[in-house]
Amino acid sequence: MATLPTVNRDLHQNVRDGLSVPTVLRRLYKTPKNLDFETATWEMINLVFKPRKAFRSFYYQHQTKRQWARDDPSFFILQVGLLILSSMVWSIVYGHSFLGFIKMMLNMVCVDFFLFGFVTATSFWLILNRPRFKFRSAAESQVEWAYCFDVHCNAFLIIWVLLYFLQFLLLPLIKLHRWIGLFVGNTLYCLAFAQYFILTFYGYSQLPFLKKINFILFPALAFAVLYMVSLLGIDLSTKLSFHKY
Repeated sequence: MATLPTVNRDLHQNVRDGLSVPTVLRRLYKTPKNLDFETATWEMINLVFKPRKAFRSFYYQHQTKRQWARDDPSFFILQVGLLILSSMVWSIVYGHSFLGFIKMMLNMVCVDFFLFGFVTATSFWLILNRPRFKFRSAAESQVEWAYCFDVHCNAFLIIWVLLYFLQFLLLPLIKLHRWIGLFVGNTLYCLAFAQYFILTFYGYSQLPFLKKINFILFPALAFAVLYMVSLLGIDLSTKLSFHKY
């Protein structure tokens, strides 16, 4: 079996030794003209409509830059901007005060996005770097934590589309009738989280040195079961909704 592509070992050695800051963080301090928002926008559109095409582009990036994680923070900046914009719109709809808007924004950005992302990225980083999930010929390859967070950012975009954007557009329909609201709300929430783990699976399946990662799809299966059960009368949108922040 031919040797599989590996990540840049020097990069990982620097990270382990605490001598390097991820490139994407260093570039946050550069001027906007050095950021590629056009490519980031292209990635966002394809992640929603053609996710496989978007994830293939990350594989091609590795072939030229020898690292899996993004080195351009444009996608990250746009995503945080969308969350801030969402908190503004939802605050206006629910008549929140300025303090209420700040609280909602902090919860959306810091809790929903960063805290959830840190937990999932760190969990997959610890799990997937175990030898049992790597081919023997690529035992020295390491999954970058920065790439794990990139995978979270990519997958979280579908949560923003379904729960922060589409749910807002469907509010009149959701409020029309209790059962309609139950059906639409539960569908959006279960679909969003199930698709999150499907996109996460796509992300890690791009790493050619990983194997046996189908377990990442189990939560998507669990949300499918939860969806069927929730239609009996459990309003997931009420229990999980962020607008109560």
